[in-house]
Amino acid sequence: MSQPYISVILPIYNVEKYIDEAFNSLLNQTIGFTNLEIILVNDCSKDGTLAILERYERDYENVKLMTLPKNSGAPGTPRNVGMQHTTGKYTIFLDPDDYIPFDAYEKLYRVAEEWESDFVMGRMISFNDSNPTGHQWFHITFRDYLMKKSYFNVNIDEVPFFLQVKTAVYLKLVRTDFMKENQLKFVEGMKNGEDKYYDMQLFTLAKKFSYIPETIYLYRTRDDETNPSMTQQDMEPTMLNDCKAAMLVKSLLTAEQYQTFQINALRSLFWKLINPGFNSLPYEKKVFLLEKMTPVIEGYNPNIIQKYYKFEYPVVSLISKREYDLAIEYIKLQISRKTWYLEGKQLLEIKNTQDKMLSSISWKLTKPLRKLNNLRQIMR
Repeated sequence: MSQPYISVILPIYNVEKYIDEAFNSLLNQTIGFTNLEIILVNDCSKDGTLAILERYERDYENVKLMTLPKNSGAPGTPRNVGMQHTTGKYTIFLDPDDYIPFDAYEKLYRVAEEWESDFVMGRMISFNDSNPTGHQWFHITFRDYLMKKSYFNVNIDEVPFFLQVKTAVYLKLVRTDFMKENQLKFVEGMKNGEDKYYDMQLFTLAKKFSYIPETIYLYRTRDDETNPSMTQQDMEPTMLNDCKAAMLVKSLLTAEQYQTFQINALRSLFWKLINPGFNSLPYEKKVFLLEKMTPVIEGYNPNIIQKYYKFEYPVVSLISKREYDLAIEYIKLQISRKTWYLEGKQLLEIKNTQDKMLSSISWKLTKPLRKLNNLRQIMR
């Protein structure tokens, strides 16, 4: 068998509901399924996932299945294991509860071959789990005008704004030789934030990378975009992981580069801070988490922070000064502002739906019938 064009690594745990959709999107790739090497790393799933994976391995020669001896509890370990078994010319990741457009890998592969980049990156679209065929949206970083054009064989010194783009390892097709020569790997044991370190290794080590403003990934969100939630149980460990990841990344970057990356780090943290879940934490826990954030924001550039976080900038300023009580009060205001905005947005959507119905032809045609029905009700 000739060398696969692309090795696709899937870290897998309890995804029997979604895995067929992800796998079928690989089967239907225009680059040709037989040109892919599919590496499934099962992290000791407890549902019916393993039986599905065994069927894939049985039915397709280019599917490799391995199961970890014990559950790692985080995607870093299965990704690292998968990276040790790649034989494709390029390597990419796919989370098993997401899926990809039919021509995603062909688009990335063509650019990689033409420009001989260390890695090629595309963009993603998010969709809501409860309504996959409904509203879809680009992450805010891909709405920026800078991300609406192509970049071929650039480096991070030429385009430093890529350091603040949403971390997404599944958007990057990486030359396998480059990956192995630089011994790239993920931080293990972290349920979130572990991909930031891998991502920043790519940007800082690559002599040349490319980006195309093409959608090559469909990302499933488990929370409605208009109703985000973060439980107290999840709040502390996820924020601590974000802080740990930021500190690991800081060791890779210059001071100036880190100031740009801080936007990336703060995006993850603000999603949790400006959230009712943070509001409901005990006072001591809030202060503890803000203290952990302090090293993350040290040395920030006010101009960069205000460019991306106009309303949240006072939070950064107060935390940097260790004015934690004032920061907590300002966070409360921001949570209220966000709540009212989201509720207003929902009401506006309801109004627009009603207006559309009232202006429809069917509503106008049935007007006489409604009048007749009302008259009958009165005469009873």
